[in-house]
Amino acid sequence: MEEKKRKIIRKLLAISLAVVLSLFTLYGVACLGAQYQIKHWKYWYPYYEKIDIEPLLDKAERTEEDYATLYAQTGLTEIGIEDTLAQWNGKKTVLRIQDSYFQDVYIYREYVAGVMCQESMTSVATLAHLQDGDVLVTAATTVSWWRWGHSAIVVDAARGLLVESTQIGSNSRCNPTSVFVDRPNFMVLRPKVDAEVKRQVADFAKQYLVGLPYDFTAGILSKKKAVPLKGTQCAHLVWYAYKQFGIDLDSNGGLLVVPQDIANSPYMEVVQVFGFHPQGLWR
Repeated sequence: MEEKKRKIIRKLLAISLAVVLSLFTLYGVACLGAQYQIKHWKYWYPYYEKIDIEPLLDKAERTEEDYATLYAQTGLTEIGIEDTLAQWNGKKTVLRIQDSYFQDVYIYREYVAGVMCQESMTSVATLAHLQDGDVLVTAATTVSWWRWGHSAIVVDAARGLLVESTQIGSNSRCNPTSVFVDRPNFMVLRPKVDAEVKRQVADFAKQYLVGLPYDFTAGILSKKKAVPLKGTQCAHLVWYAYKQFGIDLDSNGGLLVVPQDIANSPYMEVVQVFGFHPQGLWR
């Protein structure tokens, strides 16, 4: 009887040890994936000469060639240029954007939740003029082998506020839009829908999508359009807000929506690019 008990104990210990070793192995593989992503991902910054763009900004009307030059010099598209110039001190803002576009970039990395790594710059970029309902995306977050990225929705442009869901163990919340300015890359995207709809989407996100637990599997282990919504992640939050108003920002329509899906949505137009290749974007 005693020998039988010892055999059972030895068997349980062997199983426990195998489980522990397996978990350590999986964690090690996951860490290797993060290191691989860090080593092989290439951020893009201008390799050409910075020029004086003030004469183009001072023109009463700009040509397609002017906008192409300004895009190459600032990362601002036509709508980004015109919308920013229309604001108070807009010209100075565009020039600051150009300065940040050509700045030297030094990147550091921080593990924020297990094998989730966030990359940041020691310097900061300057954002274009934002509107309620604009979406910000970045590829500067990895989850092991996956360059997951991050996204958020602007809910109060006048006060510089967005809503985002950041990581496991934290709830979605309002943060300043400045949380994106030290990312090594980002895009400002504007859904091609009526301004009033975008304001309604922003109000919905502010009212109903704050305080939700982070759920990496939203859409897989729970319904993508669950009502009430009990958990979300960054891209799902943005998608869910717009989906309430009949706009599907998920470019591939899968169960899981990720920031890259939103970046490639046909509903989106680019306002500003930083750290992404200006032609390739995030495809």
